[in-house]
Amino acid sequence: MKKFTCLLISTISFNCVAVELNRFDIVAEKYKQSSLDRKTIENAKMQGECLVQIKDLTFKKKDKFDPISEWVNYRSVSLLEKYSPCETLIMLEVANKQIRAQKSQ
Repeated sequence: MKKFTCLLISTISFNCVAVELNRFDIVAEKYKQSSLDRKTIENAKMQGECLVQIKDLTFKKKDKFDPISEWVNYRSVSLLEKYSPCETLIMLEVANKQIRAQKSQ
């Protein structure tokens, strides 16, 4: 029974992940003449991962107020208006490290 339950849960989980990962493919299939090339898709995936890292960087301390994280969060919005997510991530990481280093001195 345990094996059946584990198999059922893993099958459901896999199907949910597969559906989640293929949303773009479904749209691209509908609009084949306008679909993106592989290089553009890979770049978009990289930018998406950078957005996740920005979120992770800006919400490090959830249980107490962190003025540096608040500043990074505030700046990330304005930087994302002008730069790509990966460029923004690089700038915010450098700024975060330097501010924390100055604070500890």
